[in-house]
Amino acid sequence: MHFQLVKKSSNAKIGPIPATNSARATCPPACPLAGAGGCYAESGFHTRLNWDRLDAGKRGKEWREFVADIAALPDGTLWRHNVSGDLPPIAPDELHETKVAELVAANKGKRGFTYTHYPMTRKNARIVRKANASGFTVNASANTETQAVGYAKRNMPTVAIISAERHGNDWRGFERGGIKFVQCPAEYKEGTTCQSCKLCSHAKRKTIVGFTVHGTRAKSADIIARG
Repeated sequence: MHFQLVKKSSNAKIGPIPATNSARATCPPACPLAGAGGCYAESGFHTRLNWDRLDAGKRGKEWREFVADIAALPDGTLWRHNVSGDLPPIAPDELHETKVAELVAANKGKRGFTYTHYPMTRKNARIVRKANASGFTVNASANTETQAVGYAKRNMPTVAIISAERHGNDWRGFERGGIKFVQCPAEYKEGTTCQSCKLCSHAKRKTIVGFTVHGTRAKSADIIARG
């Protein structure tokens, strides 16, 4: 598997910060968004093309070289892991504890954050909590509001896809299960990026960040978001 570090992202939503991509093989089979299910990385032409080249070994590096590149980033750097792909697995739907720990160590002194669609089994949740406690923010990505509330109540920073059919595109915020959902500011505040917002990089936040389903496969994703 190959992994790629782009030192200055050209993605308008992310902003000009370092960002990475990981091979498709890192994605958990349990993720219902995979393939035609509404995956953001599959729905964008340039993102999908880059992913194809990464899978073919035409871009990116092997794991150890990639981790060294992360470690070489200047201290204090805000960076986003995985515009496409997920954390490294050791088995289907099971995170690789050693490799995640290596990534966390490479992030020391920096401000990395990411999202994972791995199911929050006892082992995966333990790995995610340890990463968050060590300064590398891993958001548990939920497919429904109910699942998101469950993750948040297990003390994990959580994000979720939100149904546009149910809430509209400008829903801003709502509460469910005693937990506050807030809409990603980049969806409605012009000029807002991951670089300027930083909300998803805060591991101890009390709110769930919601991303309204969008893209060429929004219909499929909306069905999933509505449970």
